[in-house]
Amino acid sequence: MSRRSNRPWVMLALLAAIIIAAPAAATDRFGDVASDSVHHDAVSELSDAGVTAGCADGRYCPRDPVLREQMASFLVRGLPRATANDSVASLTSENDFSGAPASVTVQATGTAGGEGMVSLQGTVSVLAEGSVVSCPCEVEAFIYRDSDDAQGPSMWAQLPGEATGSGRAVVSVPVSWATTIPSGSTETFRLAVLINDGQPMEVTAQGTLTAITTPLS
Repeated sequence: MSRRSNRPWVMLALLAAIIIAAPAAATDRFGDVASDSVHHDAVSELSDAGVTAGCADGRYCPRDPVLREQMASFLVRGLPRATANDSVASLTSENDFSGAPASVTVQATGTAGGEGMVSLQGTVSVLAEGSVVSCPCEVEAFIYRDSDDAQGPSMWAQLPGEATGSGRAVVSVPVSWATTIPSGSTETFRLAVLINDGQPMEVTAQGTLTAITTPLS
């Protein structure tokens, strides 16, 4: 067979090799960020977090320069933010003694369309003045979200059945919860305490609640 007659097969083989070797375009975020780019995952993660929405029409414009004002927006959307509250509340009694001594209102970092992580840390200290009746009592503490009443893990402790020499019975309960909220949204979280199986008198609770929001989950 002559070399001339082999040329169509050679061209087909080269074309197939080019098609196989060509980088595939990203299909999950931006059409101009190749899926085999070393920056693909980082760009997608920033998009998920609401730190960037790209330039326009589903493009990221990866080769465009960044202005100082744009850089400031990127950094602010991506920086963690901390909010804290420390307050005291008298616990009220219906069937059990309960209350929400501390709350924080947070805004998730990033812009609409992404997702933010909220890490909440709290401590509630329950103080019963004078005599404590029908104790020891079970003390439950947890953090909940105002908008849908979703709550984090409960922590338990026992309020002593007898007051100390100062005439007080005290117990402290640490709580924590990590959850997500849509980027750019605002949510209020509350530290709640509930006392079961007892009738302590003149009960107050001091709560401390801190929330740190970050854009990347």
